[in-house]
Amino acid sequence: MRLILLSTLAIVVTCSPGPKKAIAQAPSQTTLWAGIGVRQPLFRVHETEKLSVSFIVVNDMQTEVNPRIESSHLFINGREPTDWAIVIGNGLRSSYFRALPTGEVLSFSYELGPRYFSKPGIYTLRWQSADFSSSPVTFRVLPDGI
Repeated sequence: MRLILLSTLAIVVTCSPGPKKAIAQAPSQTTLWAGIGVRQPLFRVHETEKLSVSFIVVNDMQTEVNPRIESSHLFINGREPTDWAIVIGNGLRSSYFRALPTGEVLSFSYELGPRYFSKPGIYTLRWQSADFSSSPVTFRVLPDGI
């Protein structure tokens, strides 16, 4: 009986399909590292016209993964801009936006100053998705006359 059970188990193991070469859809156990940044910690209002926010994702997994950038969320002082889905869904795209190879880096930026940071204040940014979350970054915008 034991021999039949072991033989059946051996057949099941050898007949089961092997690993498939596919792009992972970044399940919850994904190891993607994300970062967000700005060029400097202090801007004047007139400088926000060229204020660029940089985004980066690193694939620390052992397989290629779709980082699903279009489904990410940007939080500015804890709130997501209402037009963020439009912003993140536009722009030039490399193949890494859909298939980020293991050990590779996806890096891009958007000039968001005039859109989101044209008023004096302290801004804290955080970028996240179901598969990654950046550490927050804080910077300040001062009025031009100070």
